Amino acid sequence: MPIFKYLVLNKSNIPQYIEIEQPVNEEPLVEHPLTGEPIERVLYAPTITLNHSSIREKKTLSADHLKKHGFSVFQKNKNSKDYTQTLGENPNINPSNG
Repeated sequence: MPIFKYLVLNKSNIPQYIEIEQPVNEEPLVEHPLTGEPIERVLYAPTITLNHSSIREKKTLSADHLKKHGFSVFQKNKNSKDYTQTLGENPNINPSNG
């Protein structure tokens, strides 16, 4: 989904902008989703982020990649507040909340 830029129409001396991700075919918003202030969609040149994609994110967070770069992964046990190390090598860490 694309990200649209909106100007907050609050009579401030400093213009305030927000960016909102929404479908292309959806009507432009007329009020700020959190504050209820009036807003107006602003036309601007889009930017393309070439370094981020869901495929690249999955690759970066894969177990092999994390292990290669020395990260550890812990998973919370469902029935307790403890965590179990599932990836990495550091036997001295015990990340329990208890």
